[in-house]
Amino acid sequence: MAKLSDLTLQTSYHKGRDDIAKAFYLPCMGRAVEYDRAVGYFRSTAFIVAWPALRDFVQRGGKLRVLCSQVLAGEDIEALEKGYSARVDETLAARLLEEVRSLLRDEVLREPARILAGLVARGTIELQIAVLRESDTRGASGRIFHDKLGIFRDSSGNIVIFKGSMNETWSGLAADGNLESIDVAASWLGARDLERARTEESYFFELWNNRYPTLSVRPFPAVAREELERAAEPDWDSALSKLLSKPEKSATPIDVRGRSLRPHQAAGLASWAANGRRGILAFATGSGKTFTAITAIREAIADRQEVVVVVVPDQVLLGQWFAELNETLADLSVKTLRAGAGYVSWRESLKLWTSPGDTPRLVLATVQTAASEDFRQRLAAGEHLTLVADEVHRLGSPHHRRLLDERLFGARLGLSATPERAGDAVGTAALLSFFRGVLEPRYTLADAVRDGVLTRYFYRPHTVVLTDGEAAEWRVLTKEIGQLRGRMTGGDATAGIEDRLQRLYIKRARVVKHAAAKVPLAVSVLALEHQRGQRWIIYCEDLGQLNTVCKALQARGIQNMPFHSQMDGDRAETLRWLDRRGGVLVAIKCLDEGVDVPSVTHALILASSKNPREFIQRRGRILRVAPKKALAYVHDAIVLPPKQDPVDGERVADPITAGELVRALEFAQHADNPASAADLQQIAIEMNIDWHSLSMNGIEDADD
Repeated sequence: MAKLSDLTLQTSYHKGRDDIAKAFYLPCMGRAVEYDRAVGYFRSTAFIVAWPALRDFVQRGGKLRVLCSQVLAGEDIEALEKGYSARVDETLAARLLEEVRSLLRDEVLREPARILAGLVARGTIELQIAVLRESDTRGASGRIFHDKLGIFRDSSGNIVIFKGSMNETWSGLAADGNLESIDVAASWLGARDLERARTEESYFFELWNNRYPTLSVRPFPAVAREELERAAEPDWDSALSKLLSKPEKSATPIDVRGRSLRPHQAAGLASWAANGRRGILAFATGSGKTFTAITAIREAIADRQEVVVVVVPDQVLLGQWFAELNETLADLSVKTLRAGAGYVSWRESLKLWTSPGDTPRLVLATVQTAASEDFRQRLAAGEHLTLVADEVHRLGSPHHRRLLDERLFGARLGLSATPERAGDAVGTAALLSFFRGVLEPRYTLADAVRDGVLTRYFYRPHTVVLTDGEAAEWRVLTKEIGQLRGRMTGGDATAGIEDRLQRLYIKRARVVKHAAAKVPLAVSVLALEHQRGQRWIIYCEDLGQLNTVCKALQARGIQNMPFHSQMDGDRAETLRWLDRRGGVLVAIKCLDEGVDVPSVTHALILASSKNPREFIQRRGRILRVAPKKALAYVHDAIVLPPKQDPVDGERVADPITAGELVRALEFAQHADNPASAADLQQIAIEMNIDWHSLSMNGIEDADD
């Protein structure tokens, strides 16, 4: 029998330069008798097989062990740690059952899934689930699922390990297991490789046998396994020959825009289904929330004959959703009733439109209209109505949460990069109660950058110091804040004291937002960094700051284009000009309103973020993928308040400023130049800021 040690292996392989299938994957699987693999998603199991080598692997008695992951909420992990495993196993069973069903419904993956099911039934493939706490997926205990560890072992005990990235953004089957790039070590290639191979082998052994700290490994749920085995291909050998003879299909299922569900999207929908078709998808800006929701909308309309109510924040997003729904659901002949943003004819037809029936229909409404008493009373409420809420955090405000009425809707799906409302525990609790929680796994900006869903980036924070006059005003306000807080701590319940304190916080925040030094910073950065043909956005606080920056840049000879809701001319044409020819766009609001600017490669953000969502959304929009865009460059103005001793118990750091610094530090840690975080960490230390505990500091707008 051929041995792994007969192979001449490189230390690494990269698709595009190397033929990973021919040079590594097929030769290794062709000699192995055991293959251990850790993947992030159960759905990825269909991709990790070197299909042309599978028959020989099975015929010589080969065994494949696959360790998938599932992320659970903290309370489920605590239940498991306390010995209440039944609750956790019930959650896992529901999720994995939906993932199995999703795989078997898939047009492209159905046949390979049935082959794998046959091999599971005959004992060739063994599956287990590693349970991760959501917070652990960012740390060491989650690294195996990011690294995509694989181990080949032959009959002589030789070992080959590889760690690297899979192309999980493409759902096709490939002879190289969809590997993009890998690092390799082999047990016979010297002491260093032998040590690496044994270390990773021991690591997988501890995981598989549930001996690794911070992780719990559970058997693949019986109900999901039974569902899989019922679909098993009895003659897997013939089915494999048929599969290999077919031309490759590129994706599954493709919509009219050429998109297919990525693994994190499919996992999110499976988690939603397992949660009774309730829940909030917490996906990073640019990672496909809308397409994921439209997939759920398609199923609700086509398969369940439900009427869908889509709620969006504003006129801009209403237009974007209307265009995308019309395009992607055209084959279903769906009729759309718009409400809000100037559309008023809905009043006469809403009751009939939302009543049960066979005609494919949906309602697209702004949140202001949908939350109104008039709209709610005219709805034909019931289980047949499915609610999809974009930027769902908006529904937690005192006015909008009137829409969160259990009697109005059946299924409900919320979408937001950051569902929790900053500084609003009541609004957050209302959202989580109505939608039945945030679905795991979350998909963060760091996840999206790691997977290539968003563009890699360089981060350049620039500190801004207040002028003497601004610093004096800041100190006076800080002293007043400290005195008021001291009175409240002492039990002072004078009417209006909390409102007065809030007004002081807002007034102090304005000092930071309108710091005069931001304008010369913009001129300095652009004069030093801007090159002809680049596409820049300078993001300003308000119209006054925008006009000042435009004039300052013009005086320096830097041509620029203002962009705001009151501007003369066509905003869409301005963006098209920027996309075609490049230039400098000086803007307000566009990064908050949902305006897509994927071709922009450089950004300078002068506007201070009053809550985490603004910070994340503004920077995330710059990271959208575009042709010929290899990297994004984000420049950030971070205003530092003046140093002083605590006054009457009040720390020197404005909580909003402190929160923004903390979020900048986190953003820096995921950049291609993570060293930028070192200076921010030092500043945080000097300001007595614990960046681990303040990341959610901030406030919501009253109407948000």
